[in-house]
Amino acid sequence: MAGLLTKELRVVLGSRVWSPPVWALLLALSGVLFFCRLGMWQLGRADEKALMTSRYEARIQAPALPLDALLVLQDVEDRKVVVAGHWDNGRQVFLENQMRGPQAGFHVYTVFLPDSGHAGVLVNRGWVPVGQDVQQLPEVAAASSLQVGGTVAYPSEFFTVGKPDYTRKPVRVSRLDIPELSAALGVELQPFVVRLDATAPDGFVREWAPAARLGMVPEKHQAYAFQWFSLALAVLVVLLVVNLRKNGDPET
Repeated sequence: MAGLLTKELRVVLGSRVWSPPVWALLLALSGVLFFCRLGMWQLGRADEKALMTSRYEARIQAPALPLDALLVLQDVEDRKVVVAGHWDNGRQVFLENQMRGPQAGFHVYTVFLPDSGHAGVLVNRGWVPVGQDVQQLPEVAAASSLQVGGTVAYPSEFFTVGKPDYTRKPVRVSRLDIPELSAALGVELQPFVVRLDATAPDGFVREWAPAARLGMVPEKHQAYAFQWFSLALAVLVVLLVVNLRKNGDPET
């Protein structure tokens, strides 16, 4: 087997000969397949994100649904909803490590209790900056409107290390875990959150992007795909150039 791997192929190309060792050819082809697979995965993710973006743009043009109508649907993400009820300002959550440009801050979530008696809704009221003391939560005004409108989003599933101290109030977390928050706040919550409309009262800075899980835009995935395909091409070029010599030249 070792002898086969060290054996050289020989392909005559006019006045030149291409003679890579078998092991180098296998290694290069493995690298090409690996990089191409990563590139195809990135293109697939770009298609998924483009679909999410188009769905968001279509749904924000549709009229808002009352909560009762929303809850009978299977697919509710990015749909507009309007809920009548009242705020529970004693149940508040600060989602940390939320960047707005170079500035760190929090997303402020407050529980809204529907008049219909359905489970409470965790409403994202927007972004507030971190103060001089990052350990100190900023003071935010209490919400008072009797109706909220916004778009539905599901919390990110990104993993974070460590568990928040749910005994401290207001709750400060690095990711939203709805079941844990329901238990900590002592109120049943819907599995989704509502991002408060940019023009609604009781909010802060609101610059919502399509779909809470979008993360990276399609163009970024396409750029990464181009990089992976470029690496695959580079491997092929190196394999060709390094093992190409004039026909009749002594082997090195």
